[in-house]
Amino acid sequence: MKRQPNVSSDGSLSPASVWLEGLAPTGRRSMLSLLALSAAILQKHATVSSLDWSALRYADVAAVRAALSGQGYAITTINMTLAALKGVAQTAFNLGQMDAESLARIRSVKGLRGERAPAGRALSRDEIRLLMDAAKQHAHKSRQKRDHAILLTLCGAGLRAGELVALNRQDYDIPTRTLTVRQGKGRKHRSIVVSPAVGKALASWLKISDSNRFLFCRIHRSGNITGLPLTPSGLTGILRHLQITAQVSTFTPHDLRRTFITRLLEQGADINIVRQLAGHSDISTTAIYDRRSALSLSRVSSSVRF
Repeated sequence: MKRQPNVSSDGSLSPASVWLEGLAPTGRRSMLSLLALSAAILQKHATVSSLDWSALRYADVAAVRAALSGQGYAITTINMTLAALKGVAQTAFNLGQMDAESLARIRSVKGLRGERAPAGRALSRDEIRLLMDAAKQHAHKSRQKRDHAILLTLCGAGLRAGELVALNRQDYDIPTRTLTVRQGKGRKHRSIVVSPAVGKALASWLKISDSNRFLFCRIHRSGNITGLPLTPSGLTGILRHLQITAQVSTFTPHDLRRTFITRLLEQGADINIVRQLAGHSDISTTAIYDRRSALSLSRVSSSVRF
């Protein structure tokens, strides 16, 4: 992503750019997008780099909230935008570009409340089996083994898409079945001992993979394995192909992470242990990923007989 300059047109530090630079790369792009949206609302044709963020006031933040609400944006998006604006305001204050009263007024702008359907879903065991069967239908054994290992690693270790594509071969220890995530959210490392089934799939893939660096890499249509790493979009494409072949409902890579957390909780795992395995800082975040009720309701409703 192209970085925003840290200096405004008048030579002073830009609060927005300084705040963005302090974010992890994984979150910077989305927050930049929300600030760009806010800038366009506050001033016609304004951009993140051209807007004078030190002049931000309570009325401006309230106006952004009202505009986004009126345009039908999701509550989560609106509240994330408010958080971004408050972060920029705090940075402006820290830089000596905003007074304490203006900051306090901006921070008093309340987010929107309301019930909404939880994002994403957990896949059923039947769906996972169908996806694994779909992986076996590839014409080339290299893709069979790679896609099978990817599917089981996502479901059996709960990795984020960015974490999976960043894995190197040295991050997985075959004898101990230990997977080390070094590129976790918030730059946090964590280790996961995967199940024998996941370990077997990874070992089978690594036996034929000729990549000396990346755990998962791209494969040509000819079936030849390259030394190039997967990308998040490439991973999404792989899972999309499996979903179409298996004829299961649409899902995202993150839904497999939800599946991992839901399965552990179904099996009675302590939620704090699940939190650590998932790489969450707050246990309340882990609870959001719990889809046990939705799966139970689905099983019950599908069993009704007439």
